Amino acid sequence: MEYRYSTSLIALLKGIVYSHQKETWENLLQYEADVKKYFVPIGRELFLDKSEGYAFLRPKKWEDGEKALPALSDKRPLNFMTSLICIVLRKFLLEHDAQGGSVRSIISEQEIINRVKVFLPNANDEAKQQEKINTAINKVVDIGFLRKLEDQEKNYEIHRIIKGFVNADVIDETLQKFRNYAAENQPKD
Repeated sequence: MEYRYSTSLIALLKGIVYSHQKETWENLLQYEADVKKYFVPIGRELFLDKSEGYAFLRPKKWEDGEKALPALSDKRPLNFMTSLICIVLRKFLLEHDAQGGSVRSIISEQEIINRVKVFLPNANDEAKQQEKINTAINKVVDIGFLRKLEDQEKNYEIHRIIKGFVNADVIDETLQKFRNYAAENQPKD
């Protein structure tokens, strides 16, 4: 057996492959057709965005009449706060891209908190609310949409892969729903 693109296969089975993973990325680009063919029998397709520098496996889209294979893993919905942060980050990325400039999108922890609080009811316990937001930020880091930078300012880089999971078309509508939720759930005086 030949192992020319095993590096790519293993990396994709583990999760997302980024262009900064030089050796794996170059291997994936070189053997893209072989990698795609490899995953067909198990109902997976390669999503490769060369311009943004990431790749991952996603379930094959089944045509009418085709028998779908069982899922490889269960989908787990994100909780409210994590979902909100993902939408807020995607909106920030849209704004950043519209302004042009750097390919990297850097956002501070405080900016994330400030942007998220707009969509939350006023809290009786600010410290508890801040803790929930920080826990959700860490979850978004674990998912792979954010990377904590090694600096003193508590900055994060938004990974562009979020574009593959959070559709830009639904951002404004979803944020309006979050605004409505916040307004409806304000504490009573």
